[in-house]
Amino acid sequence: MKKVIMFFLCLMLLAIAAIASANYPTHLNGDKNYILVDGHMGTAWYVDRSSLKVQKCAPPEYIIDVNVVTARSAIDDERDFYEGGQGVIVSIMEYRFFYDWDTRRMYQDFNGKRDYLDPWGSWAETGIRMPAGEMSFYLANKLKFYGDMEKYSKYSKYTNSYYGPFSDDFYMAAN
Repeated sequence: MKKVIMFFLCLMLLAIAAIASANYPTHLNGDKNYILVDGHMGTAWYVDRSSLKVQKCAPPEYIIDVNVVTARSAIDDERDFYEGGQGVIVSIMEYRFFYDWDTRRMYQDFNGKRDYLDPWGSWAETGIRMPAGEMSFYLANKLKFYGDMEKYSKYSKYTNSYYGPFSDDFYMAAN
């Protein structure tokens, strides 16, 4: 009897977790040019594929410019947006990313200076810049910059496996 109760309790917890997690649309309003890179508290950020410009492609150095749009629910209802509802663009930011393939370091141009983006930095440190830079590199080169590097993997004792800063699912929307 104890096992049956525990089973139903676990099932209920999983259902609550699934309801509570936000699923922002992978492509803003179905437009494949807008690829989801992050979402937080009712706001989602999308890389605009159509704005991507490769400024330099001379391995090991790369420079990429891209627009990142910020979107919120078109009807001011976060739950609707989470469930795939329409979004509205509230701002557009242009970013310039620098990549050094040899050292595997990504930087963002910040007022003329290169600001290092730590692949394991917190959201407060890297914000949307890290996933936007990773997606931009993947779109331009069909290569994962930090995504499948053994050097950047960490071990989880809970899953008994290694994981990287970006899952394979992150890149699927770009294909």
